[in-house]
Parts: sequence; C-alpha cells; structure tokens
Amino acid sequence: MEIPEQVAKNVISGADGQSVVMQLARKVTLPSMSYRQPVLSVLPDAYWVNGDTGLKKTTKAGWDDAVITAEPLAALVVIPDDFLMDATVPLWAELQPLMSKAMGRAIDQAALWGINKPASWSESVYQHAVAAGNTVELGAGGAGKADLGYDVAQVGLKLAEDGFQLNGFATEPGFKWRLAAQRNADGSPIYTNLVAENRNDLYGLPFVESTNGAWDQTVHAIGGDWSNAIVGIRSDMVLTLHRDAVITDDSGNVVFNAMQMDSTIGRFVMRVGFVVANPATYQNTTTTRSPFAVLVDPGSAS
Repeated sequence: MEIPEQVAKNVISGADGQSVVMQLARKVTLPSMSYRQPVLSVLPDAYWVNGDTGLKKTTKAGWDDAVITAEPLAALVVIPDDFLMDATVPLWAELQPLMSKAMGRAIDQAALWGINKPASWSESVYQHAVAAGNTVELGAGGAGKADLGYDVAQVGLKLAEDGFQLNGFATEPGFKWRLAAQRNADGSPIYTNLVAENRNDLYGLPFVESTNGAWDQTVHAIGGDWSNAIVGIRSDMVLTLHRDAVITDDSGNVVFNAMQMDSTIGRFVMRVGFVVANPATYQNTTTTRSPFAVLVDPGSAS
C-alpha cells in the first residue's frame, strides 16, 4: 500500500499584500488553465439621419481576446528534521510570510518589468508603456526646475491623450518621502497631508510603494488605468510538506533525498497568469496607445 507523500497542506493568501501588481491590478479567478478576456478592438459610430426619408447607416463593434494563462510559481525549502524538532519557533509558520513576499516579488518582476516572465504572459506594464511612447522624464517641468507634481500630471496627460483614465500609481520605495520633500517658492512643504494624515494618495488617487525589492531604480512611478492589468489566479499559494521526496536537477540527477537525509521538504506553489489589455478608445484607435505611462530618469527609457 502506497503511503501518501503529502502530510500537511495549508492555503496561504499572503501574496496580495506583498505585490504592487496584486494590489492594483484587476484580479480574476481562473476556472481553468487558460481564460479569454474579450477586449474591445473596434468602436461603433453613430450617424445623423437626414430628413424624414433619410436612411439609417450601419456600424459595427469588434472584440479581440486577451488570453490569460496560469503558470506555476514555486519553490522548495529544505529543513533538517533535527533542526525542526529543536527550533523554539514554528519554522514553517515563520517561512510562510517570507515565501509570500518572494512570490509577490517574482510576480512584480515579471508583470512590471518582464524579468523572467513566462512566455505565455503578455509584455510587461513598463514595456507596454514605453512601446507606446508614454514616458515622462523626471524634471519635465523644464528650465532646470524640479516640479514633481508637474511631472506626475504629465503622466496623467499621456493616458488621457490615449483615452484612458488614471486611477492609481505604482511607485518606487520612498516615493511618499520624495513628495514630502517638495517645497513651494516660500520653502514650505507642499504635500503636508501625506505625513500628517498617514495617506498615500496623489491628486486624490492612490499610490502603492514597492517594498519587495522588485522595483527598477530608473523608474519613479507608473501611472495607469489598472483595470487593464489583469491578474488571473488559478490557485493561491499552497504549502505541502514532504518527508520521503527527492529533489532532482534539470538532468534528472538526484541532488537531495529527504528520507535518507532526515529532512522535510516544503513545497510552495501557486498558479497565476497576467495580461495587459489594450482596448480601443476614441482618442486613439490605433495600437500605439497604452493604458500605462511611466515617470523615469532622463534617458533611461528603452
């Protein structure tokens, strides 16, 4: 009789709070590995009817599919049994938030910047914005004048010109303090409410600072209509524990035997997909538009 290898199972829903993308993007639960999200690609028109006997004209609308494919994101953690028994803290419980942050970091790296992204995922938020020309360089106020508020407003303008409504920002670590350091002509703080009221908003819109190490240091903020960044969750992060498993390398060679080496292997895994939708707008009916724009260091966008 075969003894099941799985000896413990806990569902963990912690990646949301560790990932900028998971906090801002639209999340859908995937009923299967792949999910098709209809995206408006052709906009209808309306026509005036001339006179009592005028004929009404026809119009049409069209939709394309944005395909979200759930890909596994996983890691194995090995802990010797002696270490587990002698530990004064519950090690697996301590590891759960750390792995949640690690997975949130991997999601942000792939979805925001395209780093190690699965082939089935769309291009990243940053790549999408840059390809559409939606970049604003820090110091765009000109005349050597530092005006962060002006620069951020230009990000919103880029989106408006493409027909999208800005509804939030993903920002660099410490962006709140960059804002708090802004001064008016009299030397008085401009954004005093950020510290006094413990708020993270700019022009009445929320911003989420990256704290998981995934952020590109040449980028200061990404503004967007985040309803067009779609994260598909097929399964949340799950931990299973294994005492009789082996770990192999890419060539199939056994590199670790949990039973032989008196250890427990924790397997953390979730399945997640991502796509940037780019619906047609009346302001820009071509594919040169993007629902995202980025605030970057001068000369860094590529």
